[in-house]
Amino acid sequence: MTANQARRLSAVLIDAHSHPSTQLTTGHVMGLYHQLGIAPKRATARGDLKALARLGLLTEHGPRHQRRYTLHPTH
Repeated sequence: MTANQARRLSAVLIDAHSHPSTQLTTGHVMGLYHQLGIAPKRATARGDLKALARLGLLTEHGPRHQRRYTLHPTH
């Protein structure tokens, strides 16, 4: 994992813990990155959400084209 990716993933987790009822979407994460001065592509935001789900930190919901994520219940 690169330092940039670690920074992005940390930002997503901090946001998720700060707003636990928020469902994280690619658009939500892109807005967060924009606020932080990070300018990744949509695929980067999508990949970061998938990476956090693979690590067991987020839970995936919905069909592939309407995917959203929430904090895993144990986190």
